[in-house]
Amino acid sequence: MQRLTSERSTRGWIFASVFVLLMGMLSSGIGNSAVYAAGGNWPTYQFSSRRSGFNQADTILNPSSATHLKLYWTHTTSGAISAQPVVANSMLYWGSWSGLENATDLNNNDVWASNLGTTTDNSCYPSQVGVSSTATVATIGGNSTLFVGGGNAKFYALDAVTGTILWSTRLGSSPSHFLWSSPALFNGSIYEGVASFGDCPLVQGQVMQLNAATGAIMHIFSTVPAGCTGGGVSGSVAIDAAAGTLYFATGNSGYCGKPEHHSPAIVELNASNLSLVDAWEIPPAQQTSDGDFISTPTLFNSGGKLMVGVANKNGIFYAFQRDALSSGPVWQDQIAVGGDCPQCGYGSISPAGWDGTTLYAAGGNTTIRSKQCQGSLRAINPGNGAFLWQRCFNSGPVLAPVVGVPGVLVVGEGTDLVVLAAASGTTLYRFNDTNSGSLFYGGASIANGVIYIGNMDGYLYAIGT
Repeated sequence: MQRLTSERSTRGWIFASVFVLLMGMLSSGIGNSAVYAAGGNWPTYQFSSRRSGFNQADTILNPSSATHLKLYWTHTTSGAISAQPVVANSMLYWGSWSGLENATDLNNNDVWASNLGTTTDNSCYPSQVGVSSTATVATIGGNSTLFVGGGNAKFYALDAVTGTILWSTRLGSSPSHFLWSSPALFNGSIYEGVASFGDCPLVQGQVMQLNAATGAIMHIFSTVPAGCTGGGVSGSVAIDAAAGTLYFATGNSGYCGKPEHHSPAIVELNASNLSLVDAWEIPPAQQTSDGDFISTPTLFNSGGKLMVGVANKNGIFYAFQRDALSSGPVWQDQIAVGGDCPQCGYGSISPAGWDGTTLYAAGGNTTIRSKQCQGSLRAINPGNGAFLWQRCFNSGPVLAPVVGVPGVLVVGEGTDLVVLAAASGTTLYRFNDTNSGSLFYGGASIANGVIYIGNMDGYLYAIGT
């Protein structure tokens, strides 16, 4: 996730995601326990800890069947939904700004709801937010466990079947700190980013490593020096399991008497102890006012090279070789006009999608073939950043992550949900709820041919063939 913040007068709502491919399966566990993502599951933010956004095992939804999509059901709740729904145990797990983490079955029947708190600060906008973090569901010690950042600066582990809180760990003080980030699970540890509630005030950004079984804090990496503020981690951690490293991006710098080299920046750490491996900071000439990375890195490959990419609010998508961040981007694409207000159409906070061959990046205002666009989606050659095709959107910017299954892409185009052919960008299906008319900030999930997505009016939709 994913973050909506108060940025004072010109700093409007911003959301992150907020977050690549493990070729069909995610495996992260404790001892012999593991997470397995198959066609019927979407167990974590952007499908896997590599943050691909693609469920390669789901072939029910395809370019042919997508033209026959229809609304199955609508669930309404009292709070905005900015988290990506998670599918596991034949249930749907989703948080809302009411402070509840919810479990419903796939027929829209309530199973359980657990109150994980809210944060309220009338000096910020929005002034109250509940659960914005997307959960991760995994089998731990034989039990299905749900991990999620609460709305009160606490991190929680819940019994995924009953909703019972197994443990909680405070990661900051409320209302200053907030857990917009969605957790990653790897090798017995949970990794969670910490940021400010809305830069009012800024806090010191951090990534924390917790013991998944007990919630004990094992290691902390601070993005800026002690006594300084800025570098919030609102997006989520992406994990390179083979290398034992993790990647995340940081927000704008704050107040400090020392240089803040990791803000705004992309950072690589050792997953075992959060020691610094490498980092790259946006050059001053490319930085914008309130120039956050409020997005999640995507891991991808190009001609044998292991790559990582992420978009910034300056509208640039940066692609790096994973073992050489400090050498700078291998390539970079301007995908949107830079600015500090993504929901107004500036910059990009949308995590990219990766289908194993092509990268898909989206954002706000741009120009395509001399045409002004409120948003866009681009298919990108992972080796050199060349656009394979470009799609202009007129219903609004893309704020949520790009997701998909083989041959099909799903994005939120302002207030519309759009399903496209991955090969060409051609629209296969479009959904707009005229009773709502609210933006899609949170990403969709796709399992067993069904698309699940929530919006800021508190509507959760299931759309299938």
